[in-house]
Amino acid sequence: MMNMGETPQNLWLADLWLQYRDRLLRLLALRMPAALQRRLSVEDLLQETYLACGRRAAYLQAEPEVPMYVKLRRIALQTLTDMERHHLAAAKRDAMKEQNPEDDVAVADAWAHFADTISSPRTHLERLERQAMARRVLASLSPLDREILELRHFEELGNAECAAVLGIEQKAASIRYVRALKRFRELVNNENPYA
Repeated sequence: MMNMGETPQNLWLADLWLQYRDRLLRLLALRMPAALQRRLSVEDLLQETYLACGRRAAYLQAEPEVPMYVKLRRIALQTLTDMERHHLAAAKRDAMKEQNPEDDVAVADAWAHFADTISSPRTHLERLERQAMARRVLASLSPLDREILELRHFEELGNAECAAVLGIEQKAASIRYVRALKRFRELVNNENPYA
């Protein structure tokens, strides 16, 4: 039995949200700039995303061939952009001057985790060396290569979802991922021939 105020539309969105909430939270934690995190928590941003989804239910229900997570991801990133404009571009205290040496910690941690998968760590020093090497290698990759690796490894998108996000065919997304991973491994091997 439905409570007062609950519509089938609200229930549909609530069920959908339960299914994708954790993935969206990871996405926003990864993409949210540190300057904005000093003004707004990731949970607050997630709540704003839920409200935006409620306003865009027609969009979510249209084009059933597009994976639902891709639509939700798009709304989440648009909400992030809106919150950045609201909080960081406002004529208030300049949040951009509130620099913290630990900015981009979420991104650095995600790349560090990826670096740990290169080989099993034997000591803490080896792990730190691998992380530094991974950062150097990643910095030398093209933005397209970094993007596909981030989508697959950090956002944990499948091939179909990556293709939809990038606006390309699934086969092209698969080829792009394999090539990016190959370039990454080649650069790692060039930097560390004993790996």
